Amino acid sequence: MEKTRVRIYTDYKSPYAFVANRRLFELEEKYDVELEWLPYTLRVAEFMGTVEERTPVFGARSATPIWTPVASPTPRASR
Repeated sequence: MEKTRVRIYTDYKSPYAFVANRRLFELEEKYDVELEWLPYTLRVAEFMGTVEERTPVFGARSATPIWTPVASPTPRASR
């Protein structure tokens, strides 16, 4: 009987994907499936610029903060 094929799209440059792929090897062994690896890369530097070009706000190019605190109403003084 032919093994079931599972397609895996993975970013081969990502350390997070590398760690997550370990579970896929376990899947392969446990369920006797064939993994078909389809690598890609997100090419973050082309999208967001190099690390040196980014601002400290989560790597964004803009200086606009991603999260802005909402002003809360000031309590009224007792009359």
